[in-house]
Amino acid sequence: MKISVIVTNWNGLPILQKNLEEIIKKSPEAEEIIFADDASQDESVLFAQKIQKKYPQLKIIAHKNNLGFGENSNDAVSQSSGDLVVLLNNDIYPHSKYITHSLKHFDDPNVLGVGFAELGHENWAKFFWKNGYLQHEPGNYDINQTHISGWVSGGSSIVRKSLFQKLGGFDAIYKPFYCEDLDLGYRAWKSGYTLLWEPKSVVEHHHETTMSKFSLNFLNYVKERNRLLNTWRNITDPHLLNQNKMALIGRVLSGPNYIKIIRAAKKQIKHSSAPIVFPQLTDSQILSKFQK
Repeated sequence: MKISVIVTNWNGLPILQKNLEEIIKKSPEAEEIIFADDASQDESVLFAQKIQKKYPQLKIIAHKNNLGFGENSNDAVSQSSGDLVVLLNNDIYPHSKYITHSLKHFDDPNVLGVGFAELGHENWAKFFWKNGYLQHEPGNYDINQTHISGWVSGGSSIVRKSLFQKLGGFDAIYKPFYCEDLDLGYRAWKSGYTLLWEPKSVVEHHHETTMSKFSLNFLNYVKERNRLLNTWRNITDPHLLNQNKMALIGRVLSGPNYIKIIRAAKKQIKHSSAPIVFPQLTDSQILSKFQK
């Protein structure tokens, strides 16, 4: 199978100077490396063009308008030629053979994606239901075994292009960022596909993302809005949805500002298409997979 690597970027020049060339060197399995720039205002694209002279397999996509993480990633996937697509944030530093160790899992046509093991945070991910919301946390700590995973990171994973696109990729409702990969993971499981975490596919996450360019208040606002959207968009079990309604009442009574979150989430839904999912599993069946 052909492999493409996508590196997403927005105003990340200092990070690119550290990582981009190393990503190319550590990805010999890939036939192309796609640098997907989301309308950066720094010299990110100029730097990539300089690197391209040395590595002709580097393809540059430079957007004039900012799309947000999800749409930028989706567009790059659509322009990729690989059957399998590696999704990397610009602050990811991969170890040798990080791609090779993941490939065996795609012998199973039902596997949509494989998450990489971030050094120091190697754990796989699990979904659970608590306090009226769909929640997530690291799974049982075992860094030596392959595990199923609730989702695979949009900036540290490899996915099967055909299934990624069948599900519509990352949902634009979560723009500008947060929860796109959680949402895709849940829709994948509900549609009967499998996601895995591979401990031998090691990468380092330097946590130098462009998130630091936003205010803490804005980041918290987006997190809360998208956390609510993730529940509303994915949960269909009437019992769980009733619990969510009660939880919302409690959140509003304890902090009236939460009404703004509810209104913002409803506005996003009003202006967005329905989520793309092909139901095979119920909510209880999905959640039971991660109770071990």
